[in-house]
Amino acid sequence: MLKKIKKVFGKCKAFVVGAIATVSACAVAAVASAADTSGATSVDTTSLMKEAGDQLTAQFSSMVSTIIPVILGIFGSGLVVFGIFALIKLAKKIFGKVAG
Repeated sequence: MLKKIKKVFGKCKAFVVGAIATVSACAVAAVASAADTSGATSVDTTSLMKEAGDQLTAQFSSMVSTIIPVILGIFGSGLVVFGIFALIKLAKKIFGKVAG
C-alpha cells in the first residue's frame, strides 16, 4: 500500500512541477513580448507590468481554452475504456454462472 501511495505522490509532484514550468514560461513570454526596446532609454515599469499582465491573461485563457477540450476527450475515452472492461468482467461473471 505504501508503494502505491508513493507512486501516486510521484505523479502528483511531476504534475505540479509541469504546471509551475508552464505558468513561469507563460510569464516569461508575456514579459519578454511586453518589453519594447525600440529607442526607449527609460522604462516605465508600471505600463510594462500592465502590458505583461494583460498578455499573460490572454495567453493563459487561450491555453485553458485549448487544454479543456483535450482533457475532456481524454476523460471521455478513459470512461469508455473503463466501461468496456467493466462490461467484459460482468459478462465473464454471468457466463461463468450460467456455464458452471
